[in-house]
Amino acid sequence: MFIARWHLTANFGKLDDCVALLRRWQIDVGERIGWKVGSVRVTTGSVGAAPTALEYEVHFDSLNDLESAWKDLEGVPHHREYIKMFEGLMAPGSGVWTIHKEIDLTPND
Repeated sequence: MFIARWHLTANFGKLDDCVALLRRWQIDVGERIGWKVGSVRVTTGSVGAAPTALEYEVHFDSLNDLESAWKDLEGVPHHREYIKMFEGLMAPGSGVWTIHKEIDLTPND
């Protein structure tokens, strides 16, 4: 299992606007490329993290699934519009994707 995380920093006072826009993006774009609500998680900074930190996390079985989803983004016309809307709400250059591999800690018996 893999986890892709989009890290971004909201401009001061714009975190709620970023979350609201991300909710709309999830419906209009994320759902269309197969990112169902059950495989997605959104977190914000709390203790020890900036209160303007926002992360969108999606789970995948393989890197091929992730690459396929990213390729499908090109075919969703609303995606580019949303990116432009996000630009006014987030700190410039703060949007970064990281990919993580999930490790099972249960013993191999």
